[in-house]
Amino acid sequence: MVLGQIRIESKLPFFLPVPAIAIITVIAIVGVVTPSYAQDQPYYQGKTLTLYVGRTPGSGADLAARVFSQFWSRYIPGEPTIIVRNLPGGGGTRVWNYGAEVAANDGLHVFFSPTNGAAAILKEPGLRANFSTMPFVGGLLSPNMAYVRTEKVASPEELLSAEGLRFGGQNPVVRFDLLGRLALDALGVEYQYVTGFSGGADVFNAVRRGEVDIQVASLGLYRFSIEPTLVNEGLAIPLWHNPSADTAGNVEPLEVVSDIPSYMEFYEKVHGSPPSGRIYEMYKWILPRVNNIVYAALLPPETPEERVSILRESFVKVTEDPEYKAEEQTMYGFSLPLVGAEEGTEILRSLYDVPEDVTAFLEAYIDEVR
Repeated sequence: MVLGQIRIESKLPFFLPVPAIAIITVIAIVGVVTPSYAQDQPYYQGKTLTLYVGRTPGSGADLAARVFSQFWSRYIPGEPTIIVRNLPGGGGTRVWNYGAEVAANDGLHVFFSPTNGAAAILKEPGLRANFSTMPFVGGLLSPNMAYVRTEKVASPEELLSAEGLRFGGQNPVVRFDLLGRLALDALGVEYQYVTGFSGGADVFNAVRRGEVDIQVASLGLYRFSIEPTLVNEGLAIPLWHNPSADTAGNVEPLEVVSDIPSYMEFYEKVHGSPPSGRIYEMYKWILPRVNNIVYAALLPPETPEERVSILRESFVKVTEDPEYKAEEQTMYGFSLPLVGAEEGTEILRSLYDVPEDVTAFLEAYIDEVR
């Protein structure tokens, strides 16, 4: 005879009391259910997720990734172990090439690093990764702003007539430099572009030494270094911040830097009319593509959609966590605005759908100062 999954054979009459039958039935049910229960365990349970950063340990991007990772695991079902691995090199392109060409698409490899939209738009040879094929998990916008030494410009209105201004930067395709040049040119400011500094801190020190006069800097550098040592001492004044924008051309000032006017507000203040002209249109077109997505979390191409969704949802939850926000306040003095999956995906797609006249303009604009 067969009871549940247990077969009992006997040549003699066989009887079991009711309690014994109940016990055997429970055992049989447990035997059937256990495999299904195991299959329902979260995918990430007991696994290790690696977060790759294309910068050196201790850099701003590295610290941002490590702080984020401390909170991310608690919002991923199964709470995987998260480790951070640094892959610097190639001006930040090595990590993206690795993510697009080498890393497994199992949802356990996330690439959290500064993007370079200008390099993608211009098809720079060192960047082989195509961001539009890599699922966008989430992003953080790192605000930035422009300031000038008061030795040359004592008020915003004086910027238009100042002589001998020097704008310090790192590389023509870096967002600070590209946005800074476009903004100054659209305003009609006369200046000399001085490039080749190794980072924002180096440009800041050059301003302090009087070697250059204008810098576009991250808001964090401004709050913790520039504002207390230059602005509060009367040695510099803030000019504008580069706002948020979408690919349709809609521009919004950033609430986290409400004490400094947006570029559009600054332009109208000194010119008496809203910004316009071809260079301004280029500034507005390039703005979301190089400025909105700074710290971006992407996955290798063809990562299963279910795992993409899990990571997207958990990414958003981290940005809403009060403890994480408190850490941001300690690190930056403000919270980095979230770039959601829909917005980020659209921006990355647009990097590879560039009008020919825009490409021609940007290539010539950058080549003239290389």
